[in-house]
Formats: sequence, C-alpha cells, structure tokens
Amino acid sequence: PQPFERIILDIQMNKKAHTYPAVNARYPVTIMTAEGQICGETQLLNNRGALIRCQRPPRVHESATISIEISANETLMAEAEVVRLEFYQLDNAEEISPQGMVVRFTNLSTIGRQRLRSIITKHYVNKIKRLGGEA
Repeated sequence: PQPFERIILDIQMNKKAHTYPAVNARYPVTIMTAEGQICGETQLLNNRGALIRCQRPPRVHESATISIEISANETLMAEAEVVRLEFYQLDNAEEISPQGMVVRFTNLSTIGRQRLRSIITKHYVNKIKRLGGEA
C-alpha cells in the first residue's frame, strides 16, 4: 500500500486547460491572500496556470497574487484563481486536508506570459536532450 492516498476534488475544471502543454517544473512560490502569505512550490506549469503544492491553500474560486521565483534574480507575478484543490490522506489519518491547488492565471502581463512560454520551451528542450533527441 502507498503511504499516501491521493484524492482530487475537481470543481468546474476547465476542459480546455488540458490542451495547453505543461511541464514538470519546481519553482518556489509565495501565495498572497487576504489571510496572509502561503509558501509553496510549483509541480506543473503551463502558460495558463500551475499546480502548486502548499499547506492550507485558499478555497476554490478565491483569488490570490502568485509570486513564482524563476531564479535568484527573477520573479514572475500573476493574479490567479483557485480552480481545484488537491487532497492527500495518510493511511492511518482520519482527517483529509488540502495539500495543493491548481490555479488559473487571470491577470498575467504580456511580458510575463512570454517569459512563461520561454521557460516552458526551455524545459521541453532539456527533456528532449535528456531523452537523446534533437532540439
């Protein structure tokens, strides 16, 4: 048996979101909400949104400002809406708590979106090189 059982609560997931390429990309994230800041890490990233692992994410449909630390010298800021929560439960635990969320970027500048696309492209090129293909 797995130490964690993964349970996904999917509320009004936009089916078009799956048509955009996503990359496995881990970047530190700060989520700013009305209740304060939450630290997390991206797991998947595309030009429309991200899967973020974090403790106590905002509720579905809540908005937040997301700050993604692309490098030591670069941060990408975006307004985002929580569209789905991810829940995990320990085998022996009675309580299920959200451990992550999927966000849809609602306000990302043109320059920010272009930068995000270049990051995604870089990840694809590196993946192709690792697999022995040509880029």
